[in-house]
Amino acid sequence: MRIAIYGAGGLGGYYGARLAEAGHQVGFIARGAQLAAMRENGLRVLSPLGDVHLARPTASADPADIGPVELILLAVKTWQVPSVARQMQPMITDETLVVPFLNGVEAADECVDVLGEGPVLGGLSRIFSQIESPGVIRHMNPHAAIEIGELCSGQSDRVQALVQLLRDAGIDATQCDDIRTALWKKLMLVASWSGIATAARTPLGPLLAEPGSRALISQSMEECFAVGRARGYTLPDALKQTMWQFYEGLPGDTSASMMRDILEDRPSELEAWIGAIVRFGAQAGVPTPVASVVYQLLQPMERRARAGQ
Repeated sequence: MRIAIYGAGGLGGYYGARLAEAGHQVGFIARGAQLAAMRENGLRVLSPLGDVHLARPTASADPADIGPVELILLAVKTWQVPSVARQMQPMITDETLVVPFLNGVEAADECVDVLGEGPVLGGLSRIFSQIESPGVIRHMNPHAAIEIGELCSGQSDRVQALVQLLRDAGIDATQCDDIRTALWKKLMLVASWSGIATAARTPLGPLLAEPGSRALISQSMEECFAVGRARGYTLPDALKQTMWQFYEGLPGDTSASMMRDILEDRPSELEAWIGAIVRFGAQAGVPTPVASVVYQLLQPMERRARAGQ
């Protein structure tokens, strides 16, 4: 299959390398130092699930150089989605499927606004990976899973065919009957604590150990549940315990990408994570005091980073 990976960072680079290793024609849309390194030295993935080295990957900053494809896996930052959706037009045919793998819950609908409903599916990935150095992806944990589903819920033959293609490439993939709820659950996992951690400039472990900050995370979690339920998502109370167990199982120095970006004066996904909770809460008439305060505290740093772009 002809596949385009739009964004060759930790997520896109990992899955693109797996698909290329399985024999698919994969083209990477990359930029800057990552693109230069891929052209000079190839793309290397270092992973507990097995290393991969693509000596001569197809890579370009211009989607027109990749040409028409059957599948586009979108792995850019959330604020880039509207412009990227317009830029990917040279790769799209009547048969193309587009699957965004981004944190947050709005990327698929932003793609639909540009591309129409036909090609766009919902997707999420659970993976800890990042660019270790230009051209090198470091996958940290022995797990990498994908869920894909129709935005209107239910199962479909095209999603099942795509899931099978990914499984044949050695990727843990499943068809999700309710991808929108799954995306909200994943948003809660990062939004409940990442803004608090960023404002405190403190990784997750010390926040969980301190009663006051742990209580703030708990209140933030309750806000995420209340907003999600107001939007019609099925979120059982038992999920809260699952979330706490997940947090407590992470290394104490765990930090979110949003925190790293903001503290290093880079544009972050603040709007798609904490901002989304605040916006959707306001729309539903659900108070979000913790998320609102955190959002306002982090806005000056976010605006400064974007002004520097």
